[in-house]
Amino acid sequence: MPIQIEHLTHIYGDDTTLAVKALDDINLTISDGEFIGLIGHTGSGKSTLVQHLNGLLKASSGSILFDGQNIYDKGYDLKALRSQVGLVFQYPEHQLFEIDVFSDVCFGPKNLGLSEEEVKERATKALESVGIPKELYNQSPFDLSGGQKRRVAIAGVLAMDPKVLILDEPTAGLDPQGREEILDLIKGLQTKSHMTILLVSHSMEDVAEYVDRILVMNHGRVVYDGTPKEVFAHYKELEDIGLACPQVTYVCHDLHDAGFDVDLTATTVDEAKESILRALG
Repeated sequence: MPIQIEHLTHIYGDDTTLAVKALDDINLTISDGEFIGLIGHTGSGKSTLVQHLNGLLKASSGSILFDGQNIYDKGYDLKALRSQVGLVFQYPEHQLFEIDVFSDVCFGPKNLGLSEEEVKERATKALESVGIPKELYNQSPFDLSGGQKRRVAIAGVLAMDPKVLILDEPTAGLDPQGREEILDLIKGLQTKSHMTILLVSHSMEDVAEYVDRILVMNHGRVVYDGTPKEVFAHYKELEDIGLACPQVTYVCHDLHDAGFDVDLTATTVDEAKESILRALG
């Protein structure tokens, strides 16, 4: 179920003296099964954009087509859209509220009007898919660690059986091990189920390592759209808009300037390692 975004503009405080244009004529197609990283400095429009994709915000102008139908058409079922396009917010405590973990994950599918048996089946499957052990099912979600909360929040969205999963800074505040575990989990979900995933992140290393396509936003517009190698080739232009590249990009350029024949398109540690070893003979 592809998502087509056509001339999407959003103005906060429209028709007031404090109007701010957060999105400016966005045109994009998100194809089935893509793993996309969305990056940009604070205030670039990232979070505003993703909140349009499941109808939490309504555009000032433009359209969003999900599976060929405009979500702004009169009578369009936004509840059905939100079951298909799941959004995990940056801070999981914003999405966790039930008395125990299992009840929290059951909340979404229960609101779809499913039978009790199917609700429990979906919740169990979702919790298993994110690695939450059964002994935690009856615990309060607020007693969990930060990483476990992230997993439960993701499970609550997965239990809705979405076709598209949007994650807004899912690793914020986690230690390096917790961050890697969450990103490995997300990549595994995308690989196994061919789910479309849109990852909002400030970490250039994370998007370089995990995603297939990067969208770079600046002042409400998409300024770069391509593979990690294509996008990070513009490392000087990215610096001009306040973004850094993966550290290996700078390392490889410094080594190249020093006379070593290294791969300037390397974006991950493994790629840089192989290139440097080859250069050293």
